Amino acid sequence: MKNTFGRGLHLLFVFVGVFHIIQKDWGQALIYLGLGLAFDPFTPTQAWNNKPLWQKTVLLSELILVLVSGVLLFSTSHFN
Repeated sequence: MKNTFGRGLHLLFVFVGVFHIIQKDWGQALIYLGLGLAFDPFTPTQAWNNKPLWQKTVLLSELILVLVSGVLLFSTSHFN
């Protein structure tokens, strides 16, 4: 069974997150990229250990973008 709904949501959230990175709106980028990770664009029933290396690389790259957005959000001291 194809995962078109989850893949569509994943792509939507990632594209919106990247848009916010371009706009340097780190808080919104953090939210949208994090939500994108909630929707596995590949096979959601497949265990992490059984995923191909390229799928793991894509998901880990997106996780790194989320972490970088979080660091940039807190380092720009919007909370001071």
